[in-house]
Amino acid sequence: MPDSNIAFTTLCPANFPIGGLDYDFMKADLLISIKDFNHLGFPANFPGLQPAPSRWFVGSLFRYGWAVLLYLAGSNAALPARDIEVVPGNAPGAAVIQSAIEKAADGDVLHIKPGLYRESIVVNKRLQLVGEAGATLDPSQPFPAAWRPAPEVGAGVYRMDIDRKPMTLCLDGKILAELDAKRAIQPGAWNWKSLLASGPPLGGFQYIRALWIYRDKGIYLHLADNADPKPLAWSVIWKRDPVVTFRNVSGASIKGLTLAHGYEGVTFLGQAKQCTVSGCTIGPWDKNGVFITAGAAECLVESNQVFRGAYEDWRPVDESKARYEIWQIHKKAGFSDRVGINLIRAGANNRVHATHVYETFDGIDIGDSAIESLDKPMTSPHDDEGAEISDNLIEETRDSGIELGAGCINVRVHHNTLRHTHGGLRYKLPRIGPVFIYRNLLVDGAPGNIWYSMDDSPAEGYVYHNTVVGHGEALYYSSFETKHGIGAPHWHYYNNLFATSGGFFGDHGTKAPVNFTADYNLVTGSGKPWPNDPGKEPHSIYVNAVSFGPGYHLPPESPAIDGGKDLSTAFHGKPLPGCEPGYFSGKAPDIGAFEAGR
Repeated sequence: MPDSNIAFTTLCPANFPIGGLDYDFMKADLLISIKDFNHLGFPANFPGLQPAPSRWFVGSLFRYGWAVLLYLAGSNAALPARDIEVVPGNAPGAAVIQSAIEKAADGDVLHIKPGLYRESIVVNKRLQLVGEAGATLDPSQPFPAAWRPAPEVGAGVYRMDIDRKPMTLCLDGKILAELDAKRAIQPGAWNWKSLLASGPPLGGFQYIRALWIYRDKGIYLHLADNADPKPLAWSVIWKRDPVVTFRNVSGASIKGLTLAHGYEGVTFLGQAKQCTVSGCTIGPWDKNGVFITAGAAECLVESNQVFRGAYEDWRPVDESKARYEIWQIHKKAGFSDRVGINLIRAGANNRVHATHVYETFDGIDIGDSAIESLDKPMTSPHDDEGAEISDNLIEETRDSGIELGAGCINVRVHHNTLRHTHGGLRYKLPRIGPVFIYRNLLVDGAPGNIWYSMDDSPAEGYVYHNTVVGHGEALYYSSFETKHGIGAPHWHYYNNLFATSGGFFGDHGTKAPVNFTADYNLVTGSGKPWPNDPGKEPHSIYVNAVSFGPGYHLPPESPAIDGGKDLSTAFHGKPLPGCEPGYFSGKAPDIGAFEAGR
């Protein structure tokens, strides 16, 4: 009998074996009602079972279909977990996965067969959703747009009349940059009409490639090269719903699915606990790829591909001001950041592990924009406590690779690679800590590597055994919107390898105190934090250049070998995470993210 340990003999005998136990119809406290029981293979697998209404306590099988739910009153017996196959529906937009979720019970496994599912789903039961290759959830809809020229705005601008505003507009499946009708009203080059007519002032449509706005019950659009939009393939996202929402559930998971064209990809909401997203492709999406919020706790995001899939040229390959206008379009006239994985007001002990995040604004963020000033009270200091960001590859970000803010209590960021990011690792005012940042590799970031922003940082922080290779300073202060003269007095920098063109440290106009602690670092060039006080950094090594082996590992002749400090007692007499006794093999730890020979 498939997928069940429940056995039936017949309705005629008085005994009814369930899971190896015999129940007598006349004596057992047994209630049989009608519920989906097709998975047991009725009627083929039970030739001796015939409809006999007089023997059932409720109803007729023919009346309700081949389905039964067994409930043993006063006992703890329960149906076993089921394996349920889900196939795409024939009707456009049929919510077949959501229907299967509603019919499933805790513990069931839903096997999502290959195909396109035009729906968003809410997972509110302890289920496993396992996608086969080619299983795609995509709630977007084809958009047969009726474009007409709008020369009153500018050459190459088109309009479509429509009463309902789309949340997102897609061309060939890619997300187009949208102007915010409430923000793009300032006079001059960043007014919506100017932007639609000519694009941003330096690059025009070279990099942004398309802009649209919804105004006056219509969509205005301009494509690069004044292209005619009429013959092109358009689609829209009508709602702000994530493709997948975990809500009020513990222990649910999705695996192996492609989640495309949602306003958000996956959202973990309040009371979501110990839920997992693994092995999924998440993109394109508009606002967040993965959003963990509203107290969701102990959730895991692991081994996924997360990308925004924007139509604009997203690659931060240079520091040109024209390319930077992509950032400005969204920040000054659009809807601000688009984040790969975003933790805002989340619960404790969430993990982001071994995930590839690329072509987004920010890669992975922890924080809360509402409290990015010391003048703003932090009402929930334990938000995001114990979060761990590890073993991820984050690259091609138009803004920060990783941002850290809010309380940052017992947050660990380690063994990540940040490559070709515009903003590197950014502190957005961590308040409390301790935060531990170690064994990360930052490569070819421009212009930012590691930097303090928004305000001073009173948090306790430890930054150790990292390797930074690229442009500018390895660490700097910048963009303090408010200045409290505190600096970063409880931050510590040990055993880092900084092979950057600007050396170790710079202050970009904040004049905040340079009062963090640093020692045992290997630095190319200068940029000394305390150039007139060598006693503050007595064991750091400053050289003209360093060489690397494959993957930025250390060659045998490197001055980084055995050049570090033993950090097994550096955290108030205890080991820093990852620096437990025995964590190095030589006379002393090697400087940088990689221990030689490991």
